[in-house]
Amino acid sequence: MKNILQKTVLVSAVGLVTMTTHKAIAADTIKDNSVSSKLSSESSSTSSSSASSENSSTSSSVTSWSTEKQIEKETDKKQTTSSESVLNNETILKQNREIGPGYYAVAKSRMLSARSTNTQGFIDGIRAGAIAGWSKYGVLPSVSGAQAILESGWGQSLLSTQANNLFGIKGDYNGQSVTMPTQEYYNGQWVTINDQFRKYPSWNESIEDHGRFLAVNSRYSNLLGKTNYREVTSLLQSDGYATAPTYAASLNRIIEEYHLYDWDNSVINVNVADLNSAVVNGGTLQVSGWHATTNATNQKNSFLFLLDANSKAEVKRYRIQRKNRQDVQNAYPYISNSLNSGFDENIPLTADMYGKNFVLMSRYSSDYIGDTGVTDYLFNRVINIPNIMAASLDNFTIANNKIEIAGWHATSTSRDANNNYLILMDTATNREYKRYKISRTSRPDVAAAYPNILNAGKSGFEVEIPITRDMQGKTFKVLSRYATQSNGEGSLSDVIFNKTVTMPKQKNENKADFDEGWMDDKQVHVQGWHAIDDIANKPYHTLIFMDAATNREVHRVSVQNVQRADVNRAYPNISNSLNSGFNTSVNLTNKMKNKTLYVISRYSSDKNADSQYIDIQFNHKITPVVNNTINGNIGHMDSQISDGKTLKLSGWHTANESTNKPYHYLIIMDRNTNTEIKRIKVTNTKRTDVHNAYPNIYNSLNSGFSTTVKLTNNMKGKNVYVLSRYTSDPAGNLNTIDYYFGQTTFIN
Repeated sequence: MKNILQKTVLVSAVGLVTMTTHKAIAADTIKDNSVSSKLSSESSSTSSSSASSENSSTSSSVTSWSTEKQIEKETDKKQTTSSESVLNNETILKQNREIGPGYYAVAKSRMLSARSTNTQGFIDGIRAGAIAGWSKYGVLPSVSGAQAILESGWGQSLLSTQANNLFGIKGDYNGQSVTMPTQEYYNGQWVTINDQFRKYPSWNESIEDHGRFLAVNSRYSNLLGKTNYREVTSLLQSDGYATAPTYAASLNRIIEEYHLYDWDNSVINVNVADLNSAVVNGGTLQVSGWHATTNATNQKNSFLFLLDANSKAEVKRYRIQRKNRQDVQNAYPYISNSLNSGFDENIPLTADMYGKNFVLMSRYSSDYIGDTGVTDYLFNRVINIPNIMAASLDNFTIANNKIEIAGWHATSTSRDANNNYLILMDTATNREYKRYKISRTSRPDVAAAYPNILNAGKSGFEVEIPITRDMQGKTFKVLSRYATQSNGEGSLSDVIFNKTVTMPKQKNENKADFDEGWMDDKQVHVQGWHAIDDIANKPYHTLIFMDAATNREVHRVSVQNVQRADVNRAYPNISNSLNSGFNTSVNLTNKMKNKTLYVISRYSSDKNADSQYIDIQFNHKITPVVNNTINGNIGHMDSQISDGKTLKLSGWHTANESTNKPYHYLIIMDRNTNTEIKRIKVTNTKRTDVHNAYPNIYNSLNSGFSTTVKLTNNMKGKNVYVLSRYTSDPAGNLNTIDYYFGQTTFIN
């Protein structure tokens, strides 16, 4: 047999002692024979029958193992370990194989009885080492303890008292040893030698070292990990650990009498744990605790599971690295992974986890993904992940006689809410004024800021609420609600914002201004604004054209207002000031042609504009342009086109009064003010078509014009028309005959 441990050998002998059935566990026999410092033959006090009683096969193998080790020791250089001689030459240790390979008796010793020993003290002293042997090597603690009792005589053997060496293991331990004379069996005879035995700091190291001896010796591999002490003691006997036929029975009796099987029960399939803390902090669930189990030796993968508190169905699993927990090891030193049993994890919370209850489970698994070969510990504590909510009111203002509301409201309860409302709250009564069903709008910015809130990306709201007369003078707050019922009841999440708006009291403001109005031969154009407070009750806007001569209506038209930011700046408190503008052109009717007109702007409660209305009359007079056609003053604009850079004009003008008026001008006029913008002198061209039509008018043959006018800045943004003038004045101001063309062109 080869060396089992470095500088360690358990030797055999053939000496026998009687194994009693009462509590005399071990005997040390003291003999007065002097011990030679050199090898000598064994005294005849050891009977031949005793020597021959050793099982031949077992004796042979053990003797060969002992001899091989002894020869090796004698050929080695002197050991460097610390060694001390603790016995005089009158004390000789002698191995007794019946009790075990490490049992050494001393001649002439008295019988050691359990009754003369502090048995409980010894049991308590070896418990930790026996349990460590199980944790590290799989040697059942009760059997290790019984062997220690048997082989050390309750810790009273010389090796036990001098070196804490319960099993007679030779060599050194961390450099420590004692030297003792011992009889060994060489070449068929006993010889006495001095040999080193391991010296341990305490019994625990000795019993743990014994476990290592069994673990590394292949002959005992069949008993490792076994959990039935009777099976283990039987295997020890059949494996040849000791030759006494009652060896297993002796161990069993010790285990049962002193309840050493309780040690086994404490370490076999032990599964203990505690959840020290489970706290929701921001977007994480912080959990800490520990889980120690004897099965962890073969289950190297660690996990934490979140389970639904009701169904216990798995929600998520997290692979973890265990943390050091010295306190757990102090409490459970016999559990192999107790030191490395802790966990302290920040579990990220996802949007679907809020508002739910969970329980935590710790798992050891032999499987990397944690599905097979598992040991679980389910903690009873229910962990509630509270609903989370965030909201902001971005805008809560009055504009255009409307309350404008914009913001967002994100909550984890949105998964159960199919109905969304904004509710105006009257701050004077703290009661609901009115509720408005809304559809949530996309808010990717909120989703980015609050990724853990379910549906945060669809949390926005943006509405306009018309102001009615009954709202005047009241102050409101707004409440956002997620609800289960279509009418807005069954609130799951409400948030009331602190911002307020106060509705201005009704002043019946009625402001207006007429910016421009003109008429050409086809249409009348008007532009201006009209702002009132009572727009909510009078939403319809009508322009009424009046004959200035008779003050009778000649036409009316409904208009859609346009924005006027300038008016809103000037009158921010008038309800519809921002949306008070009008800018429209109306085709001339027969009743309107050649008449001077003025305009009335009216807001009314109905489209007919005949009741419940408010008017304002503009003083601006819109006068038609009328040509003096007496004595043959006729003209026509064939083409009047602007491309944004130029104004192209072509047409004709013939007049009998153009005699002695050689200068022809085209004058660009502002249609709104009827004032000149620019004049261009043109050279007439032939127009046979005009001459054929008007052969009796003086210059009809040479009445044509065609020119391109470069646009100037003072022309842009204006409606223009053209006046044709013949004059005797080179400057074009005196002695004139004019013709107004009816076309109007807007210059971009």
